Amino acid sequence: MNDLKAGSSDSELMHKYGISFQGLQDLFSKLIEAKLATKAYFEKRALTQASLRPNEEKGRTCPYCGFSSGNPFTRCPRCGQDVTEWLDTVELTKILTGSFE
Repeated sequence: MNDLKAGSSDSELMHKYGISFQGLQDLFSKLIEAKLATKAYFEKRALTQASLRPNEEKGRTCPYCGFSSGNPFTRCPRCGQDVTEWLDTVELTKILTGSFE
């Protein structure tokens, strides 16, 4: 929670803890279930993350290895996994928090 409160980005958290994008989203869900954070917190965080990345629609983060690029890709340049079916951070956070506005 200290890293979240300090404003660490998804990429920073994935790198620091050696977890994938999906692992990070699972962690967020567990924090909500344990009542250590709220859905509203992660909704606000997702919006903040989005505002810090002006070209978010064009970029992509691999959910398998955490590789981030300002350019879109369908196959991760680092690990080679197909990422066409994965949602970006903001979309997934909206689904996990139940906020579709």
